Amino acid sequence: MAITTHRKKPARGVVSGVLLAVLAVTAVAGALVVVLARIGFSPVLSPSMEPAFAPGDLLVTRAVPVADLEVGDVVVLPRPDVAGERYAHRVIELTTRSGEPVVRTKGDANEAADPQTLRITSPTVPVAVANVPVVGRIALLGRDTGVRIGLIVLIGGAVLIGLRRLIYRNPR
Repeated sequence: MAITTHRKKPARGVVSGVLLAVLAVTAVAGALVVVLARIGFSPVLSPSMEPAFAPGDLLVTRAVPVADLEVGDVVVLPRPDVAGERYAHRVIELTTRSGEPVVRTKGDANEAADPQTLRITSPTVPVAVANVPVVGRIALLGRDTGVRIGLIVLIGGAVLIGLRRLIYRNPR
C-alpha cells in the first residue's frame, strides 16, 4: 500500500506572491504617472546649484511648455560644450530672438552668469519641481562602464536563477 502525502503550500509563499503582485502593480502605476505627467529625473553633477541642490541630488523635472517658462525656474538643458550631457541652472533672463525663446542661466553658487545664451527649439523644457537628496549618486554610478557591466551580470544572474527555480519547482 502506498502512502501519499499532500504538501500544503506554505503561507509565506502566498504572502510573497501577493507582495510581488502589489509591487508589480505599483511599479506599473508609477510608470504610467511618470509618462502621463511628463516627469523626468536628472542627477545634479556639480556644486553650482548649492545650497538649493547638492551634487548627487536627483532632480525631479516636469516638461513645461516653453511659453510657460519664467525667470527663476531651474531648467535642465543640454550642455553646449559636452554632447549628450545636461546641466541644471536657474533662468536669469528670458528673451526672444527670431521668434524663438532664448535663455541665459546661472548656477546659484556661481558668481557670474553662464557665458552662453541658449536658444530653445523644443516645445517643452524640463523644469525642476522637486529634488531627492543623495539618490542621484545611484544614477551617476550607471555612467561608469564597470558598474554598468556589473549590474548587467547581476540582473542576468538573478533572472537565470529565477528561471531555474521556476522550472525545477514546477516540473511537467
